[in-house]
Amino acid sequence: MTGPSGEAARPEHGNTVAASAVDTAAKLLRDRMPPDTRCLVDLVAAVIRDEVWVGPCLPLGDPSCTLRITAHAASAALRYAADAVPGVTAVSCRFAPADRAASTQVNLTLTAGLDRPLPETAELVRRSVVDTSHHVLGIVVTAVDIRVIDAHHPGM
Repeated sequence: MTGPSGEAARPEHGNTVAASAVDTAAKLLRDRMPPDTRCLVDLVAAVIRDEVWVGPCLPLGDPSCTLRITAHAASAALRYAADAVPGVTAVSCRFAPADRAASTQVNLTLTAGLDRPLPETAELVRRSVVDTSHHVLGIVVTAVDIRVIDAHHPGM
């Protein structure tokens, strides 16, 4: 597709490094100068290095569904919320899409102390994670699945 001046039309995402690289490559082809393969490889490698991949994003439950947070940032906050429960150390926090739009399921892996029954500890972790996800992050969480991979005695 071309624009009114005959040049290629581009989506309105702003000028990115990738768009600049494509423009440079297109200019070389238009001028009928065969690009040097090594230069082209170096240019593509530079574009890839310069691109920032923030990872998947989660919806923040706003009515317009336009606000998002990276899974990495949300995971750090929810691991911190799990760690706030005495005797618990969060090992990982992953997200899965939930049945409802703009909501997510949290999958936590953790270690837990044996100073209270594990079901009680799991419930305290769930409450802490749901509270943080809702009141601090604004993420709609439909479920918090917990996997305990290690149990330790208090003081260990």
